[in-house]
Amino acid sequence: MLRKQHSYQLRQLCEGLQVRKNRTITAMVLALLVMVGVSHSFASTNSNSQPNMSGMNMSAPTPPPVSGTPAMMGGTILNTPIPHSIENLTFTDANGKKISLNTFKGKTVVLTDFFTSCDMICPMTTANMRNIGDTIAASKFSSKFAVLELTVDPGRDTVSRIKAYQALYGEASPTWTVATGNETNIKNFWNYFGVYTKNIPIEDKAATDWQTGKPEAYDVQHDDVVMLIDPKGHFRWLDLGVPAVANAKSVPLILKKFLSKQGQANLDHPNQNQDWDVSAVYGAIQQIFGFQIGPKTHM
Repeated sequence: MLRKQHSYQLRQLCEGLQVRKNRTITAMVLALLVMVGVSHSFASTNSNSQPNMSGMNMSAPTPPPVSGTPAMMGGTILNTPIPHSIENLTFTDANGKKISLNTFKGKTVVLTDFFTSCDMICPMTTANMRNIGDTIAASKFSSKFAVLELTVDPGRDTVSRIKAYQALYGEASPTWTVATGNETNIKNFWNYFGVYTKNIPIEDKAATDWQTGKPEAYDVQHDDVVMLIDPKGHFRWLDLGVPAVANAKSVPLILKKFLSKQGQANLDHPNQNQDWDVSAVYGAIQQIFGFQIGPKTHM
């Protein structure tokens, strides 16, 4: 299944600026010289490919050009105001409550995309987001943060479905929210952030659903991103790739059983040089906002 086909501009922005803690200062200085715009939903498998503009919603707000600098623990630091039209898009959380980015105004939001039928990447994404939510909830800064996962598959991810999915990870901390919404709002939201999504035919004909046991009807190709939005509603940090999970036991057993071969490999052997882990999120929070969440990072 093809879910690692990242948007061209997203890959250029993040991979060109990626600075992990084992990189040299020289490499970081070289990486600072970049300026790139994030578009609606460009998909490309390599830097020589032409952007694929099929499926773009031209009525959605166009992201302004963004310049970025590398974060010390990985990813890219930005500072781009998010339009009110995006902040006001409404979604529904696992308890049936209507929410939007405005719901979290005044807080720093850790944001990612996922979908509950994913058998390759999303179970690990959710494990990391649950970890981040728990760590924030246990800190003295819990009132200053929110952790939000928003689906890319509104066709299947009903409120009852995302509630059952979230429950697989145990009792949710008050800072951790999973949400769904109608197709138009979901598409406009992720298009704005340059996150490519597309429903595609299922490749693994043996793939079955963890909840029903029935064959999967389709797959969703999408970028895998984690972001920070500041209390004023500015897009402040971005990283992307397969999430590296510190403890494989944090992925629920039922979801492990439904992982594809590639998904199991992503869980067991994440590529630390290209993927993100919770330390990248905590490092960005400390570098940008000055709050120590989790282990202290030496900047």
